[in-house]
Amino acid sequence: MQVSIEASEGLNRQLKVTIPSEDYKKARQKEFVMISRNRKFPGFRSGHVPANIIERDYGAEIAERTLSSLINKSVYPAMVQSKIANIEGDSIPVVGNITNNGPDQDLVYTLDIEVKPEVNLEKDLATVDVEKVEGEIGDADLEQMITNLRRQSGKWVENADKVAAKDDRVELTYEGFIDGNAFEGGKASGYPLILGAGRMIPGFEDQIIGHKAGDEFDINVTFPEDYGNKDLAGKAAVFKSKLEKVSENQLPELDEKFISFYSDTAKTEEEFRAEVRKNMERELSKLVNGANVKTVIEKLVSEFGGFEVPSRLVSQHVSNAKKEYEKRNRSLPADEVIENNVKRGLTTRYIIDAFVSKYGIKLDQKAVESYIDMIASAYDSSEEYKKAVMNNKQMYSQFADLSFQKQIADFFFEHAKLNVIKKSFTELVGQNLV
Repeated sequence: MQVSIEASEGLNRQLKVTIPSEDYKKARQKEFVMISRNRKFPGFRSGHVPANIIERDYGAEIAERTLSSLINKSVYPAMVQSKIANIEGDSIPVVGNITNNGPDQDLVYTLDIEVKPEVNLEKDLATVDVEKVEGEIGDADLEQMITNLRRQSGKWVENADKVAAKDDRVELTYEGFIDGNAFEGGKASGYPLILGAGRMIPGFEDQIIGHKAGDEFDINVTFPEDYGNKDLAGKAAVFKSKLEKVSENQLPELDEKFISFYSDTAKTEEEFRAEVRKNMERELSKLVNGANVKTVIEKLVSEFGGFEVPSRLVSQHVSNAKKEYEKRNRSLPADEVIENNVKRGLTTRYIIDAFVSKYGIKLDQKAVESYIDMIASAYDSSEEYKKAVMNNKQMYSQFADLSFQKQIADFFFEHAKLNVIKKSFTELVGQNLV
């Protein structure tokens, strides 16, 4: 087999693949034998069918199977033989321009492949400004957490005279209009909603606050540009609304009954507060790690991105994403939104791969175990949980990936121009919900 690079443009490479007629003849003979052995011919014993009869009845099939076999078995070897070092293995190669004049001549075809982009990491990390979050749990954070727990156990009581406020539960009847026309999915009757929970699009819940049961009013909002339903994305809408009910949450006392519901060990309020704080500290570590990893990834993309990514690979990922949305019966975002997300994901992957390679960052197994220990400590049977993770390849791989992301972030912080930002537990939780 002969392989040559016929064209090179951007991230695209076109190979010319030539399969000698000798190999073609051998492949065809192999298919001929397979057919003669596995097909029944009336009046003939297996292996004794005249060649002309086999050709007459199955010549077209033999030709098709031979061509398919030759191409399929030569694609990967051709890519290897091309000696192109940075081929994007996830991009499906495209076969074209097939010259097939039968086994007496060479079979020739082209193979379009894509290569990985080059990532320029020459910029000195010491010149890159980056913010690193350090978290803290104050008394106000602890009180807010305990209040949240009390709300979870609270009792909703309707109050016809109450003005709706944040954290109240309301029931709302509404119908949405765009340019004066009602749109599908924009209508509900007695829809339950806790104000401030962020279930609706930005600005919707805020315009309910201040109204009482029986009030009729308009809610004016604009759907986000990346809204799931592309027919509504970016459009201004008016929701004709009526507030049906307003209920407030009556919180339980912080007594022994309440404490026993959330804790198997704490007996007093002091012990309960200490236990809650300990759980918050563990959660704070995860929040801080998540925030810092996100910051570093965004910084890597902003500093070292801007390059093209393989176009066919993007199309593949977009197609797969659409299938996943359909499989889950979810509304499809606009094509542009999906494509931008795919491109950003690929850009991030290429940069991280290049970054890890340049600086020789390798997965620290001890760091992975420490990370698993932190997660496992949230469970009563922490040792059993850790053992289960260590014995499950998929779970271990997920934790190893998260731990490695932290390693990358820590390396970046160590070498960049660092600016430490203090944030409270409550701030970090809110940031994580956005």
